[in-house]
Amino acid sequence: MVKVCNFFVILPMVSLKPKRLMKTIALRFAILMTLALTVNVVGAQDQDLPVSDTQNSGCTGESDANGEEDQIPTIVLEKEGSILSVQLLNYSSNCGTDDFEVNSGIHIGDAGETSTLSVDVVPHGGFARCICHYNVSFTISDLELNSFYLTCWWFEGMVELTEGEQLVLKDIRENVSIDGADYTLRKALHRAILKKSDWAGEASIPAELSYEGNTYFVTSVELGAFTGNTALTKVFIPHTVKDFGLSEVDVFQRNLFVGCTALEYIEVEEGNPVFCSVDGVLFDKEKTALYTYPAAATRTSYIVPESVKDIASAAFANNQHLVNVTIPDEVTGLGTSVFNACSKLEEVRLSSNLKSLPGLLFTQCEHLKSVTIPQGVTNLGLGVFTGCTSLTSMTMPASVVSTEYAVFENCTSLSEVTLSPNLKEINQKLFLNCSSLVEIQIPEGVTSVLSNAFKNCLSLKTIDLPESVNRLGNSPFSGCKLDSLLIRGIIEHRWISTSIFEGMGTETKVYVQPSQVEVFQSVYKGGVYPLPNQTNGVSNIVGAVDVSSELLDLQGRKLHGKPAKGIYIQNGKKYVVR
Repeated sequence: MVKVCNFFVILPMVSLKPKRLMKTIALRFAILMTLALTVNVVGAQDQDLPVSDTQNSGCTGESDANGEEDQIPTIVLEKEGSILSVQLLNYSSNCGTDDFEVNSGIHIGDAGETSTLSVDVVPHGGFARCICHYNVSFTISDLELNSFYLTCWWFEGMVELTEGEQLVLKDIRENVSIDGADYTLRKALHRAILKKSDWAGEASIPAELSYEGNTYFVTSVELGAFTGNTALTKVFIPHTVKDFGLSEVDVFQRNLFVGCTALEYIEVEEGNPVFCSVDGVLFDKEKTALYTYPAAATRTSYIVPESVKDIASAAFANNQHLVNVTIPDEVTGLGTSVFNACSKLEEVRLSSNLKSLPGLLFTQCEHLKSVTIPQGVTNLGLGVFTGCTSLTSMTMPASVVSTEYAVFENCTSLSEVTLSPNLKEINQKLFLNCSSLVEIQIPEGVTSVLSNAFKNCLSLKTIDLPESVNRLGNSPFSGCKLDSLLIRGIIEHRWISTSIFEGMGTETKVYVQPSQVEVFQSVYKGGVYPLPNQTNGVSNIVGAVDVSSELLDLQGRKLHGKPAKGIYIQNGKKYVVR
């Protein structure tokens, strides 16, 4: 068993400037954990190793590595005395930086322990615009050992050097199929990456594979390895699996089992340094992130542990048993589609510390009846409640200032909505096909009502747009059977066209500012009239308002709910609310 220290050392840097301008470089490799179980080294010593004589060939190509012999990433080591020559060849990198630094150092354990040589190349600046390859070489001084555990660039493992002879380590990969699964073998590392599996029923990811007489540890699972596998019922993750393939993955994307609708249980071997499972639910090791709640788990209620801060995309998606879920206030981040198509879900308690509701959060939760948007949420993502056909009412807190498209699309039972007073836009398809919506009060401050915003809202009889609205999109009222449409603001001429009234019919009476009657008559075939002067004949303020009777604001719009402080119209008179 290989023994190594379980940490890496940050060491002094030597600046490097290539001889010619590099188009490409964005290289950084950190010290990786060993494949086998790690052990702490007691009484160890750390030693900085000077780096010098650095040279760089610059960009040597313009396409990603494809496995050809002259593009295979390679490390070449050669030692003479205490000087180690290092060549990093054919590294595939993003373009955009023209210099970098090299760190080097060694961790020397007590007698009998393995010494670890670490080499780290750090790019300066850079941005991703293209892919090319480059070669870099340098020397490391004061290295007395010929045998050590090397962590450098893509390589991690024991090396044995012979004085004056080159040791060439190539990152040769091979794609193979073994026992119903596809893997990529990294031969120099003796590692395997699980790429795709069609396993059914109860399955175990193997800890190691044997291929052509060699053993490979399964250390990675690509995110698509199980996606859409509808036959998998239980899966076992061994202690060797530590990451999601070859790239860093955002915490919200770390769901290995998206679309695994028959999955009942996930088990993680004790000692896995990255994952753990609790009651069949997959978490990170510290239980700060919930990755997967199995879609076929039979519980009807679930309380997310208080240690959790983030919930991955589609974590609960497609579950057919959950009725209610509680998300504690410790959770601050949700991925997209977290509860997508949870067919029996009726109630969710959301964390009060959320700042946004991500896209498709409750899409197609057809039995969802109760969810409160927490105060503090500022944005509602794409289609958050799309297809929630049992949702009857919703209140946006005052913190919400924006929504994405189609937030309430196909919420066919939604009859009552209170919009945030700080909303700036009625976005596209916001209430598309909300056929039960009977009334809507659009807050003063909204400036735009965009395409298909109220399309097929068949129960609406009146839409009253405040003075702040100056833009109308295409067909915002298509399919509506309105008695009246009041446009109290001045719509900019560039937005006035026949497209506003497409699909609306001509029965609706449209009221606009007197100065815009003529222009609206040119684009609408129904009746267009000047807005009535709601304050004509209204006397001065005469006393306290009777809140039990109908109130109008000073624009003549009917007030819904308890009035705020201000002046209102009631029975032709102005009243004050203090």
